[in-house]
Amino acid sequence: MSRLSITSLAGAFFFMIGPITAQGQPTQLPEGDGKQLVQGMCTACHETNLITRSSGYSREGWQELIQTMINLSESTAGDTISKYLATHFPAGTHLKPNLVPGEESITFREWKVPTLGQRARDPVQAPDGSIWWAGMWANLVGRINPETGEVWEYTLPEGAKPHSVTPDQEGNIWYTGNSNGTIGKLDPRTDFL
Repeated sequence: MSRLSITSLAGAFFFMIGPITAQGQPTQLPEGDGKQLVQGMCTACHETNLITRSSGYSREGWQELIQTMINLSESTAGDTISKYLATHFPAGTHLKPNLVPGEESITFREWKVPTLGQRARDPVQAPDGSIWWAGMWANLVGRINPETGEVWEYTLPEGAKPHSVTPDQEGNIWYTGNSNGTIGKLDPRTDFL
């Protein structure tokens, strides 16, 4: 085997196990076809305990969930991963909601984020009532005024790709730079990062 091939195989191996070791001791996944793909791809963004603690899904449900996180439409990896997950983590009942008897009226209110494709995630309400989110793929955090519907987006330093936002009591917004390993603070009163 050539030196280049050995180097390539070693690189692929460390790419697949890197996310596991970087996040400490993950929850062990059951053996099966697709385990390595799940460990290599899914743990790039989150730990395996999010899988093992989930309520489980059918194969189609896992495929739909995966599509909200990563585009595997041009790869056979999505089929392998969803089959593995459905086999070992099928739809369960332990996290199903309790239905309330009688008639209830629930209203949902939605806002569309200005920058589409950003993978808006992790919404949180600040003490002033505003709602904040992380726009991971667009490298931004956003804010909604639920009273007026007005929306703002704040571009973060290059390569941050935020994964979560947390407001503090002073009105500052803290974010984790998932891609560049940073923690940042935004003061929305001054738009200062």
